[in-house]
Amino acid sequence: MLFKPKAILNIFTDFDMNKYYQEGFDTILLDIDNTIAIPDTGSMDERAKNFILDLKKTGFNVCIFSNNYKERVKSFIGDNDIDFMHMVCKPLPFAYLLAVLRYKTSNKRTIVMGDQLLTDILGANLSGCYGIYCKQLVEQDSKTTARNRKIEKIIWRYIK
Repeated sequence: MLFKPKAILNIFTDFDMNKYYQEGFDTILLDIDNTIAIPDTGSMDERAKNFILDLKKTGFNVCIFSNNYKERVKSFIGDNDIDFMHMVCKPLPFAYLLAVLRYKTSNKRTIVMGDQLLTDILGANLSGCYGIYCKQLVEQDSKTTARNRKIEKIIWRYIK
């Protein structure tokens, strides 16, 4: 099923980076809002920063991978040395495949981590990447995402 994640996490910090790295994964594309940050907050908090630093220390290529505008992504990253791609048009697979090319890896070695089935996980599956669903950090969503969540509730019934 196109919407089914390969794994589900309660929170992004539950990600076992050593296990996945040892399995041959080398690149991770991270969604921002409601995955590693509360929506509409400024820069990243210490928990997200430490998570990204740990991913890099483990050996992962790390990319903030967002449908947000450049200003929002840059505001989130702040002065931290973190690569990003903005306005990626998730779930369309072309940006996922561009990221694979950017990091000179393969889709089979690339993880996509996000909180939405209709964007992050669908895009991961369409592009052949490994999609990990993170439960949303807070119930608060934008209007567009709130509409998606209603559809996702129906999809979850079929996945489970």
